[in-house]
Amino acid sequence: MNLKQELSDFAEQMSKQAPPEVLQTMGGEIEKLAQSGIVENAKSVGDNAPNFTLENSEGKNVSLGNLLERGSVVVSFNRGNWCPFCNLEFKALQESVSEIKDAGANLVVVSPQLPILSRELKQKNGFKYDILYDKGNEVAKQFGIAFALPEPLRPIHEAFGMDIPAHNGDNTFELPLAATYVINKSGEITYAYVNANWMERAEPEEFIGSLN
Repeated sequence: MNLKQELSDFAEQMSKQAPPEVLQTMGGEIEKLAQSGIVENAKSVGDNAPNFTLENSEGKNVSLGNLLERGSVVVSFNRGNWCPFCNLEFKALQESVSEIKDAGANLVVVSPQLPILSRELKQKNGFKYDILYDKGNEVAKQFGIAFALPEPLRPIHEAFGMDIPAHNGDNTFELPLAATYVINKSGEITYAYVNANWMERAEPEEFIGSLN
């Protein structure tokens, strides 16, 4: 089963369990975000990727520039493991690590989630890629994909046990859009997936295909 189908199945399951008013609120806020212009203004194919250096979950600095010296880089932005859709993406990326490396590229995930939580996630699941700590979503802002979770969605997330301030270590409720980029050795973005709907993600098969 591909990631798209897994995400669709989970969304369908959630729609059967969540109250109609909750689903209506979520759908409305996703539509508002999509209509805000954030997707159109985000970094896209042909743009130069902002260079960045972030700490991984083990506290070591990882630089995009250094990674690009070895080949193309897949950069996947992820909200954190409090998000069930994000967890499906985390696992799908792990299943794709070998293919990405075989294509001569490296994979990093960028998340505002606190490093200790990412470290626990990696250890529990045996992930073989770096999860980089984007404190304050600074890198997400450089890519133009950072947004604050709308007020109407905050009590809904809290009711589902999704404590974003605890995961991010601040009270901004800022998150990255669902976004995946492929950046070539010259620092140019050659593949861009940016979506205001966090229930949808880039299919690994698609961006792996762009590496060849």
